[in-house]
This record gives sequence, structure tokens and C-alpha cells, in this order.
Amino acid sequence: MGLVITVVGLGVIGASLGLALRDSPLVEELIGVDTQDGVGEEAVALGVVHRTEELLAGVRQADVVFLCCPLGSMEEVIRRCAPVLKPGAVVTDVGSVKKVVMEWFDRWLPASVCGIGGHPMAGSEKTGLAGADRYLFENAVYIMVVPPGTPSGVCQVLTDLISHTGAKIIRMDAEEHDRLVATVSHLPHLAAVALVNQAGRRPEALALAGGGFRDTTRVASSNPAMWEDILVFNKEAVLEQVDGLIEQLTRLRVCLVEANRTKLRQELDRARDLRESVPRGSRGVLPSACEVITVVPDRPGVIGHLGTILGEGGINIVDIEILRVREGDGGTIRLGVPSPQDGEQAVRLLRSAGIKAWMR
Repeated sequence: MGLVITVVGLGVIGASLGLALRDSPLVEELIGVDTQDGVGEEAVALGVVHRTEELLAGVRQADVVFLCCPLGSMEEVIRRCAPVLKPGAVVTDVGSVKKVVMEWFDRWLPASVCGIGGHPMAGSEKTGLAGADRYLFENAVYIMVVPPGTPSGVCQVLTDLISHTGAKIIRMDAEEHDRLVATVSHLPHLAAVALVNQAGRRPEALALAGGGFRDTTRVASSNPAMWEDILVFNKEAVLEQVDGLIEQLTRLRVCLVEANRTKLRQELDRARDLRESVPRGSRGVLPSACEVITVVPDRPGVIGHLGTILGEGGINIVDIEILRVREGDGGTIRLGVPSPQDGEQAVRLLRSAGIKAWMR
């Protein structure tokens, strides 16, 4: 017999998780729970889950419960579910903050139920079922926070399920997680918000915004309600990073006020070198083994054309990034492939198709 999995919250993450787990040999049945009218029926029609239930009925039957609801409502969901969870069940979440979630698990879950924190480092600016993607977690880092004393067999069940989505699992404690994501996720979001609002003081400037501005501020388009919860629940770690950013900006401001080109150049050089050392490729912190850079014309279907060329050559694209684009002129695309040998073959195939390409 396989596992009964209940997904609470059928937004982008929950629905993508359902799509990714539905064909797992570990799963006997997928149950969806969502409070929005019509979402459950649509999720069944799209093949996201097998059926839907009300919250308590859905979790009562589950071997594993994935909490994909907003952080702002999660403690109440945990509190309501706790009395009906069957002994031996595993409850996990997908929230972007872990310390407070682990505290909720400890506060409300009975001793017979295991609470394990989770955070897939993947997402979308889209919301709801429209953003669901079977491959959203492919090659993405998935953080697991496992409390001391958790039975190894229980942890292995969850590990096997998550691995089926194609995600790469990293284990760490809750406080370390919150400090790290405050640095690389939460602070960048606040910085993007500040940049957009600053530019909004001169609306005419937005008409001049090019790829650099769009790339830097992309995350400001994300769900404001979700980010309000994330920032508030990780307030201490985020404030520490905000103070650090203010110090960095103040140092740059002094360079400009003093017209100190030497110090300014040192700051610019240091940032460039650090940025170049950031692993590229797989989402999160996992680098791809090899990068291929291509320059392609600006025309419909060009990315699909690249995929076809490499796919017919037996080369898997593990990551793709548009580095720059100029409408009408084309753009530069980075392709992550599994090995240097694949990279060499990819370059040969692309060049034979008349596409400028090289390894980096």
C-alpha cells in the first residue's frame, strides 16, 4: 500500500507539489484542501490531486501532510489539525521561514506525530493554479529542518517523496536557514521594493527601464500578502540584513560625496568578483557542472529551437537563464548542462546549426 498525501493549500507550490508527486510509486492517493471556491474542483480536473476534502477530513486520512498555506494562517491550521492526525503521521510545510514554524509544530502537534520543516527554493511570480508546474522543483534546492530525535525511517519517507520531485535536499537547522534566506532572498526582495518605489517617484523614468532594472526588480512583482508574512515572521534576521545594507549604501555614498574614485572602484571590483563567485546553474546553491553561452536572434520559438537541437543530441538542459535581451536584436542565453563533455558537444551542435556558442 502506498501513502495517502494531503496537500493543504493549492496555490503555486501546493499544486506543483501535487503534480510532481502524483505519479510517484510511493503515493496511493493525493488529497487536496483549499478554502477558495472552485479551486478544489479545478485542481481535480487538472490532475493536481485525486480528490478534495474539507481540512479535518483531509488530514485525518493522511500519512503525510504538506502545509502549503500562507504563513499568516499556518499556526491556526496546525492547531486545528493536531487533534485528528493519526499516530505516525508526518506534517511538513513549505514556508520561507522555519524557526517560527518549528515552534508551532512543537507547541501543537501531539508526540505521536512528527513535524519536519521544509522550504523548496523555487517559486513563481504567478499565483494560484495558473502557475502550477510539474517541474517547478526540478534541480531546485529543498531545505529540510529535522528536529532532534526524529526517527530515521520517518525522515526517509519524506526524503524519498521530495526526491521524486527532482529537488535536491539540504538539511540545516531552523535558525541557520532563517539567517541565510534573510541574506539571499528576503533582503533582495526589500531592495527590489525600494528600487521600484524610488523609480516610481519619477514615473517617466520607468519608460526608460531596460533589462538591468527589470532583472534587479523582478521579485517586486511577487504576492505582497505572502511577502508581508515572510518579512514579519523573519523580522529579526531581516532587520540585521537591512542594517548591513544601509552600511553598504552609506559607504558608497561617502565615496561619491568625497569623489574618492579609488575607494569606489575597490567597492565595484569587490562586488563584481563576489558576484562572479556565486554558483550558477541549479536553483538555490547547487551549481551546474558546465555552462554554455549562446547568442540568438530575437524571434518566436528560439528557446525551443535551442532545446530541440540539444535534445536531439541527447543533451539535457538542467538550467537556463536569459542573461540579456534587446528587442529586435536578439539576446544572450546561458544553458546549464550536466558535464564538460556535454558542454563541448552542445557547442558543436549549436555551431553546426549556425548559432554562436561557447563554454564558460
